[in-house]
Amino acid sequence: MARKYTREELRERLRRSVYKVVTEDGIEGVTVRKVSKGCELSDPYIYQCYRDLFDLMETSFLEIDSEIAGMMKALIEKQTNEQKTAQESEETCWTLWSAYWKFLMSDPERTVFYWRFYQSARYTREILKVRQQEYKVLIDYVETLGKLSGVSDLMDAEVIVSNIVDSTVSVAVKMHLGYMDSTALKERTIYQSVFALLFHLLHIDVWNGEI
Repeated sequence: MARKYTREELRERLRRSVYKVVTEDGIEGVTVRKVSKGCELSDPYIYQCYRDLFDLMETSFLEIDSEIAGMMKALIEKQTNEQKTAQESEETCWTLWSAYWKFLMSDPERTVFYWRFYQSARYTREILKVRQQEYKVLIDYVETLGKLSGVSDLMDAEVIVSNIVDSTVSVAVKMHLGYMDSTALKERTIYQSVFALLFHLLHIDVWNGEI
């Protein structure tokens, strides 16, 4: 007798399957049949848990994004209670980035799915609005750093945050897909590179030796 799954177990199996299909075939290669076959379920199960295939992908993307944003929010709230100057923020930036990096490297298929959905035509303005709200705490934090350094007029916090988030996941995906050698690049080098613009504006030098 086949096992009866709970609704959440079904959703998790479908999510894991769509991660794998997108990693192997890209967004345009996703079909209901491939996703169902990948988790050994019949096609109708998708429609028991989601409106359609796009709803499965959009919901999966936003759940990953919300997890990342929630993690950053918790770290910012924990790390910035005693922070008084922009220079002191470097340690917080490293803590935030290294947690994000660990998240991206921990699950290759999830990360590749996340990036490919974000780069696809499926990524809509409505999804963008949700993400902007999710990442508001990080944007506000960067704006605060600019005010502490007296350079807020020179900064567009949303652009800086987008660059940091996107550049980091881009490198992670290239490593997962074998386009970059994961043993050749040090985490500190990646971190310093994606934060280069912010640290330049804040007059923070992280290039001369280890912090």
